[in-house]
Amino acid sequence: MKLHRNENYFKWGLTAFLVFVACALFWIVFSNLKGFYELILDFFDIISPILFGCLFAYLMNPVMKRTQRLLEKLLKKTKLSDGKQLVLAKTGGVIASVIVLLFAFYALVALIVPNIVSSLEELLQASKLEGYYNRVNTWVNEVFAGSRFEAWFHKALDSVLQVLTDWLKKIDLSKLLSGVTSSVYNVVMFVFNMLVGVVAAVYILLYQKKLCAQAKKITVAVFNTKHADRLFEIARRTNRIFSGYVIGKIIDAIFVGIVTYFALLIMGMPFAPLIAVLVGVTNIIPFFGPFLGAIPSALLLLIEQPIDALYFILFILVLQMIDGNIIENRILGEKLGISDLWVLVAILVFGGIFGFGGMLLGVPVFAVLYTLIVDGVNGRLRRKRYPTETDLYYSLQCVEDLPVAPQPSSSFVSVEPAYDMHAADEDDEDFDE
Repeated sequence: MKLHRNENYFKWGLTAFLVFVACALFWIVFSNLKGFYELILDFFDIISPILFGCLFAYLMNPVMKRTQRLLEKLLKKTKLSDGKQLVLAKTGGVIASVIVLLFAFYALVALIVPNIVSSLEELLQASKLEGYYNRVNTWVNEVFAGSRFEAWFHKALDSVLQVLTDWLKKIDLSKLLSGVTSSVYNVVMFVFNMLVGVVAAVYILLYQKKLCAQAKKITVAVFNTKHADRLFEIARRTNRIFSGYVIGKIIDAIFVGIVTYFALLIMGMPFAPLIAVLVGVTNIIPFFGPFLGAIPSALLLLIEQPIDALYFILFILVLQMIDGNIIENRILGEKLGISDLWVLVAILVFGGIFGFGGMLLGVPVFAVLYTLIVDGVNGRLRRKRYPTETDLYYSLQCVEDLPVAPQPSSSFVSVEPAYDMHAADEDDEDFDE
């Protein structure tokens, strides 16, 4: 009895100590929130090569898997042992995925970047800028002659020119040189982190099964059976959503960019590389992406040649209709299971917090959270013996109107879990109505 009492005292003391530590950490974080945020950013800077490695490995994994399966089929016809066949197939898959990744880097640096730079140099020529200014000024004077908009436009333009003139006068060459040096250092470190990330990605691909096994081992050791199984199911669902959505979006964006580039070349429009990259990159973002890329591109063409802007807008409308209704569905495969309203909410919330990365990853993250909410709601409804079909709730006035499932027989009583791993995905569409 005395030993049991001492154990209780120890547990209470440990709980009180942990609560005190948690409160102290909470106070430290929120009393110095900016410093804590900078500390988190510094930590991410330190582990950025590992983060790059995880990202590259995730993108390289489909190439490695497909190449590995192909090599396994070819090596089965040889006299090599099963162990050697597996090692050779896996090594070949990793090498193929690295080659594809390096080729993507080469295409980005050697093919796309010079074309974008040349387009920007052409766009930012002094004669071009002066021509744009005169063209817009003449257009405003002709269309809005004598109106308030004309006076406002000239006043705003004079203000912009005055700001630019003052800024040029205040330029400090020492600070400018320091900023250039810092930028060069940041670029070098970024390239170094990416190269280390490629090496880390190779190791992650080689040992991914062992790493997954170790993670499962830790999960089973820390959590009970029910929670461990739930975490495994959530991990599988998250991987399914992210692999299908993120990789599919990237492939779709590359396709849209290539089609836009060749279409602009065929139509003889200027700045084809710049506009194609802009349209392709922004196409990754759901909902807002086509508009974010098309509007500035159309304005650029409008200044250069107004009729080109009209043709470009018509082309983008046709391309987005074909891409959204046919091509994107083929590439992405199954839907995320959330409506357009929740897609919009995810983009606004995650994009406002994390920027462009939040716009890209916010939708699949929200889809995962949404499925967890669906599981929790439907699980609680099943425990209360209420239906989970959303159609039955459209005209609901009071809870008593709902049909109630019969009570399980006393001979065999089964406790319904808070979630159903196999039925969760089937109920997503019902909950999304």
